[in-house]
Amino acid sequence: MRYRSVAASFGLAFAIAAAPAAAQDWQKEWADTLARAKGQPLNLAVHSYEAHEAVAREFQKKFPDIKVNVTASTPSTFAPRVVTEQRNGVFAWDSWWASTANMNNIVLPLNGFDKITDYFILPEVKDPENWRRPDMMYTSDKGPFIFMASQYAEGTAFFNKGVVKNFEMKSEDDLLNPKLKGLIATEDATRPNAGTYVLSSLAKAKGEGYMRKLLGDMNPTYIANQRQLADTLMRGDAAVMIGGSPEFIAQCWKAGGCKDIVRLPIKPYLLGRGVAVMKNAPNKDATKIWINWLLSKEGQQTYVQLWAKTNETGAVSMRKDVEPDPHHRDSAPDYANMQDLFRPSTDAGTESMNLVARIYKEINDKK
Repeated sequence: MRYRSVAASFGLAFAIAAAPAAAQDWQKEWADTLARAKGQPLNLAVHSYEAHEAVAREFQKKFPDIKVNVTASTPSTFAPRVVTEQRNGVFAWDSWWASTANMNNIVLPLNGFDKITDYFILPEVKDPENWRRPDMMYTSDKGPFIFMASQYAEGTAFFNKGVVKNFEMKSEDDLLNPKLKGLIATEDATRPNAGTYVLSSLAKAKGEGYMRKLLGDMNPTYIANQRQLADTLMRGDAAVMIGGSPEFIAQCWKAGGCKDIVRLPIKPYLLGRGVAVMKNAPNKDATKIWINWLLSKEGQQTYVQLWAKTNETGAVSMRKDVEPDPHHRDSAPDYANMQDLFRPSTDAGTESMNLVARIYKEINDKK
């Protein structure tokens, strides 16, 4: 007992002495990194949402000595671009922040990222206790590459009630109603996007037979451009939009329009918005400042506030100390049961997305 007491006392004294030293260590590392980052560019790719670009602008204001170069692109467009560049020995990008399915399914398997944990400096970012569900913060068991700071329940499928008169959408089964044949518009079903997230969620829930009817018998139209896809629904050229950017619909609602457009009554999926460090990032110090700020309490509060201004759902952070926007609380998942939702942003969604892509290809090869 005496030995244990002495050991315990020694351990406590060591912990007390070590705490200030640890604080000095990270503070010095942060200060040194800031000094080296001065004058560096930050080549940042972001999902083409106004809120993502707005957050990058706030980072630029916070750290004016870092020159932020922002490229806004849909993940399904940026993923093949960066893969091609890296294959040709071009490593131009520092970090990528977007919804994560294309990151996880296309770029990660080709070793396109550095471990993001190597870029963590701030204790508040490193500490798993600051995050909800730390066991589900990364997209893949391959390692700590893509960090999902925001995960929320989303349903990117909409119905224009004015197109088909006296028709009520009650469930996903109504998508197979003959009245909707030729009136469903969605995105390219061969690669991860908001359309395939919905389709894959339906495939997982309803099975392969349902998906063959939806993609075959219902004769959907495929539109790659998300703005054009939304316009097709708003004009009434389609009754159903599966995928696309919900930001466009939200903006229309806020402007007082699109009163006949409602969300489809189908189970939402769990969308992950995450950040990663690109392989051989050319500006490592600027990248460390960006990663740590974005994942800090301040960075996540900035994201939640700016996302809520232009979107109807998803102003949610996985940080415990950052509350969802009051109008977006319904999109915060049940954190204890997140695994129960379809998760296209992670390895868990790959099988269903591959099934949708295969069915799409088989049907269209026969045409």
